[in-house]
Amino acid sequence: MADAKPSAGLVAACAIGAAVAMIAGVYFGGTGRLPLALTGTALFVLLGGTAFELARRRSA
Repeated sequence: MADAKPSAGLVAACAIGAAVAMIAGVYFGGTGRLPLALTGTALFVLLGGTAFELARRRSA
């Protein structure tokens, strides 16, 4: 099962989650809530990297 390609829905969900996390990070950064902004940025990096890796595995 390790060779199974991830679904397009999973890749899209991770990418959308990353976009929402960055939007939240920018919003909270603009309102001065830096811990929430940094959390949003960290989630963006985590989900964006996951989406990139899943898309790479899907295309292979």
